[in-house]
Amino acid sequence: MSRAKLPRTTHLEPLKTSDRDVTFSDMEAQVAKLSSDMENIKIAVSDIKTDIRELRSDARTDFRLLFGALIFVALGLATLMAKGFHWL
Repeated sequence: MSRAKLPRTTHLEPLKTSDRDVTFSDMEAQVAKLSSDMENIKIAVSDIKTDIRELRSDARTDFRLLFGALIFVALGLATLMAKGFHWL
């Protein structure tokens, strides 16, 4: 299971709406930051999906192993009972 290290942001500046000093380049920088954050979120979600698929596969394998052991034990006990009652 690989874990992607996401960069931590320390301070996010809110978009200024009351001042008319906001230029297109300021907004463009904030949109670029949001876009990069979304890319990091997409990577994290992709890693989570991969981890869940691995867990499902492991759970399927574990269930099959436990079910096989349960059948084996049940047949062994049935054989012991049959011998005890002199059916075999």
